Amino acid sequence: MKILTRLTWIACAALLAFVVWLSQPVKIMDVHKDDGITTVLVENFPIWPWWQEAWFNSHQADLEKRYGIPVSRRDGSWSIFFMGWQGGYRKDSLTDEDSDLLCFDDMNTAVNCIHKEPLLWVSRNAYGEVNYR
Repeated sequence: MKILTRLTWIACAALLAFVVWLSQPVKIMDVHKDDGITTVLVENFPIWPWWQEAWFNSHQADLEKRYGIPVSRRDGSWSIFFMGWQGGYRKDSLTDEDSDLLCFDDMNTAVNCIHKEPLLWVSRNAYGEVNYR
């Protein structure tokens, strides 16, 4: 009986820790814009696709107000890539080992790359159709 009680407490503590982790707010660490394509670097992004879409839809007005995104091309299309932050920017050493880096030309520094961790891609085509991937 004591083992069952301990396992119950351990399971409850694990569930509580998971719920606390899930309830952390999404943090936008940086935004990069280039010709209708925006890359948003985030921490604590939802893990399930349906939750990611819901988060984007409920925060779209705030993203436009605070960060000026999405940035549309002339035909009205746009793309937003949400990428994991992973602790900061890195320098591209121009070797094959850095093939997993995504670098940003809008930064005036050699430390302008992140490790690719794609989380969500939201795009709208010229006809106004929005897609989530």
